[in-house]
Amino acid sequence: MGVWGKPARVEFADGYEELWLQTIGDRTEALEHGHEAMQRKLLEFRPGSERAEALKQALALAAPDDVVELALAAERSEVGAGVRREVADPVRPRQDRAAGEGDEAFARRRAEHELRCQEIGLQREARLAEVLGARRQELMRLPREELAEKAFPRRVDIECWNAFARTCDDWVLLRAVRRADAHDAPYFNDIAEIQALHPAVKEQLRRAYREIEPAEADDFPKLSAAGATSG
Repeated sequence: MGVWGKPARVEFADGYEELWLQTIGDRTEALEHGHEAMQRKLLEFRPGSERAEALKQALALAAPDDVVELALAAERSEVGAGVRREVADPVRPRQDRAAGEGDEAFARRRAEHELRCQEIGLQREARLAEVLGARRQELMRLPREELAEKAFPRRVDIECWNAFARTCDDWVLLRAVRRADAHDAPYFNDIAEIQALHPAVKEQLRRAYREIEPAEADDFPKLSAAGATSG
């Protein structure tokens, strides 16, 4: 795998700096550190911990509509699975050559099957919206403390994925940003320097990296605006 790079002019607090950014190729290191950060964050919210209790209290005091959406998101996968069982897929057709079914006749049956699958998809979407709407009304009637308990898993999930995204992001930038006058020399000495960067500086570096590795940058970890936290 080749390495591509480009010069970049980035604005720091004390002025502009000329840098060199290059692709890092293998992201195994970044992903490993990201998963470690996710696990550490998860441990912060273990049952009975101060962080877990503080988060539950914050959810109990938050706007009910927001907490309901979190609780609903926590149940969405299970609800979706139930809808898929309720509105089952049609049986995929197979050509019956033993009965003399020709290619043209089978093509017609396959086209009918594809149309039926589209109809099933629309039915599922409508049914899912109906079930989620009813569940949303049920959640709205719950006491705040009980609602907070139901929203808690989803909020912890967001915290963990944000930790994963931030850490992957930091390690990619640590390896990608080089000195303009010596491309084999890292610009930052360690991950702590990346972590201490102002968010606006990080975003400049992210944009510059996206220009040299657009296909990979589409998968570059992105923080959820709704789920981003300060710590």
